[in-house]
Amino acid sequence: MMKKAIITILLLIPTLCWSQIYIGIKSGYSLFSSISFKPDLKATAFPGKRPDFGLILKYYDNKWVGFQGEINFTQRGYNIPFKDTAKLQHVSNYVEIPIFFQIHSDIAGLYFHVNMGCYAAYLLSAKQGVDTTGKMVLQNYDLNILRDNRFDYGLVGGAGISYEFGWGVIQVDARISYGYADLYDYRYTGMPEKSNALVQNISISYMYNFSNLGKKKKHPEFQ
Repeated sequence: MMKKAIITILLLIPTLCWSQIYIGIKSGYSLFSSISFKPDLKATAFPGKRPDFGLILKYYDNKWVGFQGEINFTQRGYNIPFKDTAKLQHVSNYVEIPIFFQIHSDIAGLYFHVNMGCYAAYLLSAKQGVDTTGKMVLQNYDLNILRDNRFDYGLVGGAGISYEFGWGVIQVDARISYGYADLYDYRYTGMPEKSNALVQNISISYMYNFSNLGKKKKHPEFQ
């Protein structure tokens, strides 16, 4: 038993010595978000009205693959026609937790990565309005537990680049996500059969390699 424990520890030492943990902050913007309705309600894209922000954590135990997790406060929405000549706009605010499996490779110190993962989100609040007067006026939207689904989950994927400076790592990402939970409960009177979220987002992050505390040399990922 002791022999097995010693062998296991010896095998883990190289991994633990190499393991890298990055923690930082991020900000982003939803270039496009909408809802895929069934039956089709002719929804159009909603460009974000404010930036997203959150925290980011990356973990690598080898040079090519790792994991990335985030906690983000983000905004989604959609537009649909209203009374032929007007438009109805719905804006939702979420706290979102995406988790990615990440593969990356470098060219001259610049790292390119691909993200594949899933996310879970919780609806915090929403606003809705129409532009019948020529100006969009949004008002607080009262969430109904029987009509509005607060929880969402789905798949997310994308790509990005990162580079290490002496003061930290800058990373830029682009991603697309698709929700599997409907925004509205189809069993509620007047609600569509399907209402799945589709979001395209870009972001920039700053991270510090906490595994390098007390070390003078660059971390192995960027050597």
